[in-house]
Amino acid sequence: MKRRRQAWAPEPPAGEFQFFEDFPSQILGNSRRVVVYLPPGYSAEAKRRHPVVYLHDGQNVFDPATAAHGVSWQAHRTADRLLAAGRIPPLILVGICNTPGRTDEYTVHFDRTEQAGGRGRDYGRFLAHELKPVIDATYRTRPGREHTAVVGSSLGGLVSLTIARDHAGQFGLCGALSPSLWWCGGRLLREWAADCGWARGTRFWLDMGTREGGRGSGFPEGIGPARRLAACFDAAGLVPGRDYYYTEVAGGEHDEAAWAARLDKVLLYFFGATPAARPPGS
Repeated sequence: MKRRRQAWAPEPPAGEFQFFEDFPSQILGNSRRVVVYLPPGYSAEAKRRHPVVYLHDGQNVFDPATAAHGVSWQAHRTADRLLAAGRIPPLILVGICNTPGRTDEYTVHFDRTEQAGGRGRDYGRFLAHELKPVIDATYRTRPGREHTAVVGSSLGGLVSLTIARDHAGQFGLCGALSPSLWWCGGRLLREWAADCGWARGTRFWLDMGTREGGRGSGFPEGIGPARRLAACFDAAGLVPGRDYYYTEVAGGEHDEAAWAARLDKVLLYFFGATPAARPPGS
């Protein structure tokens, strides 16, 4: 496992990128690229520790050259902008690149219609027991669950929700952008409707765009399932604004540009200085 330093041109970020080119997993039996972004001032403040955000589909998180359709989230620039404005503390961002087994790794249940899925619990164990310990040992993190977020979109949003459930002791913040709740006939929704009490003590960001729909988009049933998941949170006693934030994005589509446009609100909700009950960005 080799780690190297690099800043992307032509506009290098204010912080620093480091790469684990072939991060191995005994649990999954494969390896992948992991991209770590260290915030501005990381080297100069030798005693300061930082919250960590783990982001799935890491090839889409930072670099347009590796992102789907040439559009990335530019997550580092969003975090730097909020940091410069004094709205969030400096964060360590960890982009976990996917593999050819993405669909299997991002879903807990095998979907007979899709003829795929079922390794999501292994992927969650990889994050919790293989990747996170290395990140915490290598960098000055704040390793507690209240300072550790797992964030993803589409199937990455779905697996973020299951990781938050299965590894609540490690991840206390969960961002699910346009989660593919339709997977396996909506099985996650049925499970959470039956028992969502475990979610108390975890904070969630949940959203869906009003222009998302169709199986090819990752959300064939429209916005209804997202509303049902928010209802599960209500039934479990989670308080809107404090324990979870659910928003329907007017005109929002199922693509990287849409998710990039609202990442600032996700970071503000989890780490911002404004009271949790206020809408992000207010």
